[in-house]
Amino acid sequence: MSKINPKVWPIGITLSIMTVAGMCVHAVYVAEGLPVHMDNTYFADYRDVDLNVNEMIMKQKEFDAKYTVDIEKKDFIIGENSVTLKVTDKEKNGVDTAQVDLLITRPHTSFTDKKLEVTSTQNGVYTFEPFEIKDLGRWHIQSKIAINDLVSYGKLEVNATN
Repeated sequence: MSKINPKVWPIGITLSIMTVAGMCVHAVYVAEGLPVHMDNTYFADYRDVDLNVNEMIMKQKEFDAKYTVDIEKKDFIIGENSVTLKVTDKEKNGVDTAQVDLLITRPHTSFTDKKLEVTSTQNGVYTFEPFEIKDLGRWHIQSKIAINDLVSYGKLEVNATN
């Protein structure tokens, strides 16, 4: 029966500790690439969201009780795309007085964000400027709709295909 060299164990333990330490450094490096303060779900800095989250949730609930928002959901294609959004009250009447912000973004980066401007509004249907998609994969349509002092936030996931 062969005997294991007693000098191998300290080397193995040292290499294991160095591997774990390297993995920790890598995890921090990856986390720094997309920090939490870059999340734009509420179209605000994370500090503002942290301070006002309860008020934002209450306004969202009041908005949802009075209005309905429908975003035209279709997959994006490589090239020019468009988005329409419809805001109606609970009696199905179109609302043309809403302040609408729309952001097209990727879930893992903000480099390709596209903030869209409303080009026309008719009977509660908001049409936005056309935009170009160059990358395949997952995209988010994020919306912020404000009517008087009520605000609604939405997120819809779509895919970009050929």
